[in-house]
Amino acid sequence: MKKKAPVANLLALCTGLLFLVLVEGVLQVFDLGPSPRLFVLAESENIYIANRDATYRFFQRQYQRHSPLDLSFAASKSPDVVRVFTLGASTLVGFPHPVSAAFPHFLEKMLPAAYPDRRFEVINCGITALNTFCLVDFMRELADYEPDLVVVYAGHNEFMGPYGVTTPFVRFGNDRALIQLYMLLQHSRLYYYLGEFIAWLEVRKQPDEEEKSFGLHLVQEEIGLLDPGYEKTAENYRANLEEIAAIAAERGISLLFSTLVSNLKDFHPLRSECDEWTPTLAEVAEDQIGTALREKSYCANLHFELGRRYYLRGQYDRAKVAFEQARDMDRLPFRAPTLFNHIIREVTADSETALICDVEAVFAAASPHGIVGSELVSDYVHPTIYGHYLIARAMIETLEASPLAGEWGARGTLGGYADYRSDYPLLAEVWRRNDLMLFLKRMPYRVSPASLSRRLAELIETQLVAISQLASFERNYFVERGGLRFLKRMLKVLEPTDQQHLQRTLEEVGGVF
Repeated sequence: MKKKAPVANLLALCTGLLFLVLVEGVLQVFDLGPSPRLFVLAESENIYIANRDATYRFFQRQYQRHSPLDLSFAASKSPDVVRVFTLGASTLVGFPHPVSAAFPHFLEKMLPAAYPDRRFEVINCGITALNTFCLVDFMRELADYEPDLVVVYAGHNEFMGPYGVTTPFVRFGNDRALIQLYMLLQHSRLYYYLGEFIAWLEVRKQPDEEEKSFGLHLVQEEIGLLDPGYEKTAENYRANLEEIAAIAAERGISLLFSTLVSNLKDFHPLRSECDEWTPTLAEVAEDQIGTALREKSYCANLHFELGRRYYLRGQYDRAKVAFEQARDMDRLPFRAPTLFNHIIREVTADSETALICDVEAVFAAASPHGIVGSELVSDYVHPTIYGHYLIARAMIETLEASPLAGEWGARGTLGGYADYRSDYPLLAEVWRRNDLMLFLKRMPYRVSPASLSRRLAELIETQLVAISQLASFERNYFVERGGLRFLKRMLKVLEPTDQQHLQRTLEEVGGVF
């Protein structure tokens, strides 16, 4: 009898697996449950449309991120059309601005001007919080849609995005092969219904509003430069980019990688080895900072304070190095570290077909003293509207210098920033600036740094000037919707000096209504 046990167990296992396969087959045949594909074929038309539920695999149900874009394109591409897909996360969505301000939208306007003999389709696949594990999955699918060019701007979410080492979302260890196997299983319709069943079981837990909301506050697990997970994340990032490049090369698709930008000068590190220094750093003597750094050389806060002092003294080269070290040592790495841009350059150099657009260099050249700050980056990584324009222009200039451009016909003349920004009204910009202030105020600092208060004061001052430029009906709308009340509440988090000055200005602006 004992000899029969292994055979019986094997038969039971095979029977169970066969049953699961049959159930999965039924679900697939009757198309039950959401498709895991980024685009699905419309029933009555020969077009592909965006699948809003494509990311159900990557997030728990309460944190689900739907594709925000209403996209469609022909299943059969016309010969005169150049089809461009853009892959990335919240930068491509335009946050904190609307998607119409994001660089794919600028590309959509500028490419026909650059190449007037061709028609262009720019299909923006950006979805908030995704990282390159997700994008590899999407790249395999996009290869079936006759793309002429795929643009990739990604890397800021590698640590805390799905499958990342500090993620609050779907997690499956750090081994890339196991993660890929798990992602393959996630394409199953059974996976979806199992997730729905688990969500139904947990419905009685009644999580509080903070637990249910999606935001940076969810990421609390810290990681340092010397931690094993840091190096593993870099390895996975490189491997994911290499796979994207390999898919493009195998299918004959042109590929454009972009280096990444982040706010160096005006964004204080979120977490540091020495957060106890945060409230008093401005009062600490420079020699004390140097002494502290010898003891805690990976203290992001101290490096940031040194960078600020070098900058004020006009020692810009030293300031840039210090700001970069502060970013790279931030223990909540929401900004891609220096290493990631090195990886992008190396992967592109090793590829025979991929191009690189050095957006990092473009932003540095357009920033005061070569150090990127809030002039071009709204918060920590998301560009201003003008920053998005710079990205699109830099990409077009990169394409113009490549062999690819020769296939697109005669070159036209690009306009300036004002020619492509016209569809973003001032009132929308004013509303989004309020959203940006609230977003910055909610940054997951243990102790809010003085630099955050200064940044909020700058934004309020800019906002008050912009409000005075609105048409009267727009100002009334802003007031009726609580815009001024919001600004009054924001004054409470400022330093007393800024508070008093801006309070007077706010009262003057309010008296106009």
